[in-house]
Amino acid sequence: MKHRFSFNLLILALAVLHPSGLQAAHVIADGPDKVTPLAAGVAAPGGVVLGADGPFDLGKLLAHKPTILVFYSSSGSRLGHRALSDLRDGFPIYDSLGFQVLAISADAPENLRAAVEKNRINYPLLSDQDLALASSYGIAFRAPKELVSSSAKQGISLPVIPGGDGAAGLLVPTVFVIDRNGIIRWVYSNPHRNPTRTQIVAAAVRAMK
Repeated sequence: MKHRFSFNLLILALAVLHPSGLQAAHVIADGPDKVTPLAAGVAAPGGVVLGADGPFDLGKLLAHKPTILVFYSSSGSRLGHRALSDLRDGFPIYDSLGFQVLAISADAPENLRAAVEKNRINYPLLSDQDLALASSYGIAFRAPKELVSSSAKQGISLPVIPGGDGAAGLLVPTVFVIDRNGIIRWVYSNPHRNPTRTQIVAAAVRAMK
């Protein structure tokens, strides 16, 4: 059963590595189930994002080597913590296969260092606080007003987005595997669970070798 499961994961990865169509999304969706992530075969957008030590040119980072680009929920959330742990544990595998790992959230840049230390992170954490990059990858969505209100009461500020007074957004956790030419080759986006399980991502990466 274990071998069959691994084989099925490899087939899934191989299927997604070959695009059946191209799509682009540069808007903020109305909900998590309505996002349209960039598809395999599309050039990965670049842009300047902030790290704990200052700005990073994502385009230059992507040109450096093949990349596992992960958009994750806030490091303070259960899903975010799980994603960071998955990536930390899988990093030796990805590194041995020649891939770098970049993880992006809407967390403020000043909070990234604490997340690195708390989760013993061995890869860069980057901030997309206004969801501009998440929007260009097609995975940002407008937060419901009731969630914005309840978060504010708890002292939690969601990312501010265009669209009216008090409009705020979130992102859908997503993994993009990008080749050395900056082309997306595999995508796994899931609004309901972490897409960062090592077994799944490693199968996709190995399928590119």
